[in-house]
Amino acid sequence: MKKIITFLFALIMGISCMAVTGCGPKADFKIGIVQLVDHVALDAANKGFREELEALLKKEGKTVEFINKSASGDFGNCTTIANTFVAKKVDLMLAIATPAAQAAASVTTEIPILFTAVTNPVVAGLTESWDEPKTNVSGTSDLNPVEDQIDLIRELVPGVKKIAVFYDLDEPNSLYQLELVEDYCEKLDITVVKKGIPDINDLQQSYNSLDNDVQAIYIPTDNTLANGADQVHALNKDGKQLPIVCGETGMNDKCGVATYGIDYYKLGKQTAKMAFKILIEGADIAKMPVETAEGEPELSINQTVADEIDFTIPDSVLNKVNQA
Repeated sequence: MKKIITFLFALIMGISCMAVTGCGPKADFKIGIVQLVDHVALDAANKGFREELEALLKKEGKTVEFINKSASGDFGNCTTIANTFVAKKVDLMLAIATPAAQAAASVTTEIPILFTAVTNPVVAGLTESWDEPKTNVSGTSDLNPVEDQIDLIRELVPGVKKIAVFYDLDEPNSLYQLELVEDYCEKLDITVVKKGIPDINDLQQSYNSLDNDVQAIYIPTDNTLANGADQVHALNKDGKQLPIVCGETGMNDKCGVATYGIDYYKLGKQTAKMAFKILIEGADIAKMPVETAEGEPELSINQTVADEIDFTIPDSVLNKVNQA
């Protein structure tokens, strides 16, 4: 009887160990994922990466363990998470968004680091160039079609002369896109009102101080504002009711009327293919060019937001969506 009880206890403990602590068969690869913050675009990139890499490795008879962590928007948390991955001796890191990638790069020069949802890796100090990183860091850029998006504003608001750009003062991605916006708008004789905020809590004051002659708002692929997109819409719906064009579709679905955007899920899958080349084919990450999103940006409209701010989307824009 004692032998039976001992056997059953050992069996239960074994099952518990496998279920709770992952004491089952060891995976062939261990991947650490550090994501700056949870929002639609970054979540989609994360999901695309995991699903694609798991599928690619399965075809090779290999398994993978993902250690998936969110930093809740805090750079210090990104660094802590990345250091944990080093201690766990992961085979590769995925860093989602620029601050996460910068944190990961600061703690190791040995472990391969792939990034995604980073606008300009050179400006962010992650790679020496787009064509050849010459570091242990490479990945996929989410550089959005800024000029197409400004042209969209011109179509939404014919004769537009003044737009406001909201962005986080501490996000390199946003600052780079702001430069692109200013350069293009200068050619078009459109005045750009810069509305940089240090924190989402400063959004309301910044919005309320907008000049009355501002005709539209542009928001780049900014993680702080993406995370606060619902707040942006609430302010705008009850305030000046200006048409907003966002740098990415996930944010635009919450506060914008239309945009040209890339597919972050597909961007994550594209990054997974780079990981496969490193893990299975032995590719040297230091020589892997930074990739941009494959395919053409897609036009999407948000009729719900347009109705809530009493804005009429021109037929010329609606027709483009219907023809797609």
